[in-house]
Amino acid sequence: MMEKAIKIAIREVFILDDFDIIKILEELSSIGAASVRILNEDSRMSLLKEAEGYIYKPEDEIVGSGDRIVRQQMGSFDDFSDGSKYILLKNSFQALFDGYLAELETYLFETRLGFNLMVLQKYEKGSIGITPHRDGLSYINLVCIFTIGGRGKFFICSDRFGKDATQIDASPGKVVFLRAPGFFGSKDRPFHFVTDIQETRYTIGLRQKSG
Repeated sequence: MMEKAIKIAIREVFILDDFDIIKILEELSSIGAASVRILNEDSRMSLLKEAEGYIYKPEDEIVGSGDRIVRQQMGSFDDFSDGSKYILLKNSFQALFDGYLAELETYLFETRLGFNLMVLQKYEKGSIGITPHRDGLSYINLVCIFTIGGRGKFFICSDRFGKDATQIDASPGKVVFLRAPGFFGSKDRPFHFVTDIQETRYTIGLRQKSG
């Protein structure tokens, strides 16, 4: 029953016209990030409605220490019920990506890709977002961040000071891919940050935590 639901979701939730796996991999290899439109509008609005109904836990506004301090203003939620549309999103996207990986001559990752962590984040209008940082080393292979609603700017950069910042399109309906340790045997993790929150912004992140 679940497999049937996933197949239906792949057809009905995702827009695959712009999903070029070779281009995505090239951009991940060259700059560490890629972006593609993925959610159809009806599905996005349904996900947004669910997101707006949750109560979010405020994250600490300052994390790290010394020259590794990261400042952020956001809330998070991860207590999804079995019937959540986000559970179906995760499972169907995993199946979709597995299908693309199976068509490649060489498997991309040192270990099999399996998203086992999903967190919904909410940035209020006027929030500072999050300053330049890298995801932890325990997150491996690939990070996928779907923008469900709201407006803000997403950048990758070369250090904690935001040097050489390049904006990545993270408008509603897009998914941003970030490489993580294990991608083509690399240990590289791109610095990235979110700023200019023009209206309440919701994103869902899919990650694979090692161990």
